[in-house]
Amino acid sequence: MSFNDLEQGFGVSSSPNRNNRAQGDESDLEYKKLTQTVSQQVFHINGNITSIEKLVGFLGTSKDTPYVRNKLHDVTEGTRELIKNTTNDIKLLSQYQTNKSNKSRQRKLEQQKLSKDFQKVLSEFQKIQRISVSKQREYVDKQKANTTALQMENEQEQQQMQLLQVEDTQRRNQLEALDNEIEYNETLISERETEIQGIEQGITELSEIFRDLGMLVNEQESGIESIYGNVLNISHNTKQAADELTVANRHQKRARKNMCCFLLIITVVGCVLALIIVVAK
Repeated sequence: MSFNDLEQGFGVSSSPNRNNRAQGDESDLEYKKLTQTVSQQVFHINGNITSIEKLVGFLGTSKDTPYVRNKLHDVTEGTRELIKNTTNDIKLLSQYQTNKSNKSRQRKLEQQKLSKDFQKVLSEFQKIQRISVSKQREYVDKQKANTTALQMENEQEQQQMQLLQVEDTQRRNQLEALDNEIEYNETLISERETEIQGIEQGITELSEIFRDLGMLVNEQESGIESIYGNVLNISHNTKQAADELTVANRHQKRARKNMCCFLLIITVVGCVLALIIVVAK
């Protein structure tokens, strides 16, 4: 092969091992980044749950304001989105495969830990969501009772005005105020009921995620047991092969020793016969 051939690249083949190694390193890097992303998302979800618990504690108290309800809604929706992304990322982690038993088992253990950590924060989120629904329902029931009382009072006032047939400006203003309060309460009730429906739908989605995660964790545990079983089988087979080699080596040494003894006996017999022949002459 000439120098020109080398310059043009003729006769030089790329190494498959080098390419495979490069692809493996890239895959390992992507896997590591994804595990870090999942871990950070689980941490973020846990922080959001703490904020939600604080906001839910304000419901039904003097601190229950539109700002608190809007903040609670935003944090809850953001947490749900994080949960969906984390669920997809955990499923994606299981698609990273490797032919190395030790690395495969390590990855399965990492995925199992992340899945269980995720399940834990999901359980906490589901719990605080149920508390939120309970408090929202209490508020709605209280507001409905209050609205019903206001409507009855409004009807009584209108009946009295009709019976008296008088134009009382003060009473008319009171009736208008009652109408406004009733309308305001009905708006609040509608908003809370919509929020309750959203939370209940979220709880249903969480239940489905729990089911998928449970199946995934079971698959991970089965994979770990399978890998561990393969390692044990390899270890057992290696030990068995080593034992067989030891036995074969022992037999070979014994056969060699017997052959040496046989040759020694033949040599001694030959020497004795030779000596007898010499003496006889």
